[in-house]
Amino acid sequence: MRTLRLYVLRLHLVPWLLGFGVVTYLLQLDFLVDIMDLLVARGVPIRTVGELFVLSMAWMVALSVPCGVLVSALMTFGRMAQDNEITALKASGINVFRVLLAPLAGAFVLFLGLCGFNGWILPESNHRLASLMVDVSQKRPTVRLVEGVFINDFPGYSLLVRRVIGTTNEMRGITLFEFGANPSPNIIVAERGTLTYLPDGDTALLELHDGVLHEVPGDTPGARKYRRLKFDVHRIFVPGAGTALRRSVRDMRSDREMTLVQLRREIDVADEQLDAAKDRAKELMEKTGTESLNLIPRADRSGQGGPFGALGVFVAKLRGHRTDFSELPPEMLSELQMDRLEIETLARRRASLEVELQKKFALAFACVVFVLVGAPLGMQVRRGGVAIGFLSILFFAFYYLCLQFGESFADRLLLPPWLAMWLANFVLGGWGLYATLRACEVRPFRRVRRVTSPLPAPEPA
Repeated sequence: MRTLRLYVLRLHLVPWLLGFGVVTYLLQLDFLVDIMDLLVARGVPIRTVGELFVLSMAWMVALSVPCGVLVSALMTFGRMAQDNEITALKASGINVFRVLLAPLAGAFVLFLGLCGFNGWILPESNHRLASLMVDVSQKRPTVRLVEGVFINDFPGYSLLVRRVIGTTNEMRGITLFEFGANPSPNIIVAERGTLTYLPDGDTALLELHDGVLHEVPGDTPGARKYRRLKFDVHRIFVPGAGTALRRSVRDMRSDREMTLVQLRREIDVADEQLDAAKDRAKELMEKTGTESLNLIPRADRSGQGGPFGALGVFVAKLRGHRTDFSELPPEMLSELQMDRLEIETLARRRASLEVELQKKFALAFACVVFVLVGAPLGMQVRRGGVAIGFLSILFFAFYYLCLQFGESFADRLLLPPWLAMWLANFVLGGWGLYATLRACEVRPFRRVRRVTSPLPAPEPA
């Protein structure tokens, strides 16, 4: 049996690598399309592009590993069924479920590894990726010298070049407008010039030769008169115009950039704030005789709020609670509205943190779920190709949509965060377990019928 289980695990290896590689490749294409325009337009170095690619691989791995498990289970058991290996196992008196325990154990090992990956490596990678994307978005694009077109990439200057010599990158026929405090810009006209950057990578140097500087006076009283200055060499240093990528240190983290410890700490803080807000609101509700904050009209609408609307007001009237808040002082009604808004905001914040915490484990547990789903389907399909690919995409798309809708419902406080994130695992896992037991002819709940025959009547003496 041990040899048989190792054989089944080896059959899973190549299909898993195939599914993992294909899904990762598709996700990489989508990511590269999103950032390609930004990278090309801003002239990001190749090393930075490679760093972006490596950091983006983390969230791709989190999605590709479970999908690879689904593909491997479908292909492996489909091949075994097509080659009549499943039939041979049953004929030998070996239950297929005993063979399936090896892929389930391997999927459980992947689940544990992916929990650690999603809990620590993925948040750090997301944090570095987000910081690097912010730095790339703030990077100034490389100045392109185009003939006959105004170049406005230099802060405070506008450059017009009549001719650019490509071999030496020398400019001819230069007109430069210098914008300052005066409403009218100063005008610099030069025969030729060059553009270079200082070693710090942040300052551009415009070196102009054989030109004239026209200083235009301002409109303020006592401004100096118009001046015309000729020069042989005129150097202009433009700070903040360099093309170097500035790397910054970003301390702020979003929910997806927090590790398990950080998420747990933030959830504890949100619980304390939420409890304090509820205590303050409870004291004010006792003074005003309000049963629930859901009966308080919102500040941005005149009607009654709450998830039940008019029904909640009707029930409150039957119970003898206050429903007309017109007699309350405006300050007290405004304080009730602010308490309701504060509690809703803190509850949404707490729910978003809990969603991210549960998602790390739920997505990892999909490895086990997809083995239960893929094994019985593979036995029925019995072939690879288009059917395997279609089923993989279908089930993984359903799982991913359930995660997205569940996250949306949890953020709106319509579902508990743990249920919203684990609902897809419960549905697919329950169906997969039933289909697996049925395909393996395991019926743990089958009732045994006892057949009793009547005793023969005694013969007369």
